[in-house]
Amino acid sequence: MHSNDVQELLDRAAITDVLYRIARAMDSKDWELLAAGYTEDAQGDYVNAAADGRAEIVKGTRAFLGSLDATHHAVHNIEVSIDGDTATTHATMTAQHVRGGEQFLLGGTYDDTFRRTEQGWQISNRRIRGLWSTGDPTVLTVPVS
Repeated sequence: MHSNDVQELLDRAAITDVLYRIARAMDSKDWELLAAGYTEDAQGDYVNAAADGRAEIVKGTRAFLGSLDATHHAVHNIEVSIDGDTATTHATMTAQHVRGGEQFLLGGTYDDTFRRTEQGWQISNRRIRGLWSTGDPTVLTVPVS
């Protein structure tokens, strides 16, 4: 095995870890851990929203998920393509959302662009697409404060 092959395996593992940490951050409501997964200038294109910059991504995610009783985000079938200090991933996902005994389950995809930074691999662009759902979509309604 060549050193480039070893580095690619290390990069793939690091990128995959970012995807898993972001899922864990959303479910544990660890907003600092969530922020660490994104570049300062990251862009987000979500099912029904967009975000410009890491701070806005964290703020929007916190507003969207913070009031739920529980969530469970699972990332599956991760494909990684690395080109120097940038990478792209395509992954399928399921996201369970619970509020007041009602549930909403979403299945879809994450398409991410990563950039190698001084902090390691971070997402610079995330596109989330919903492909199917079941349950009560009003679970996702953000309460007005």
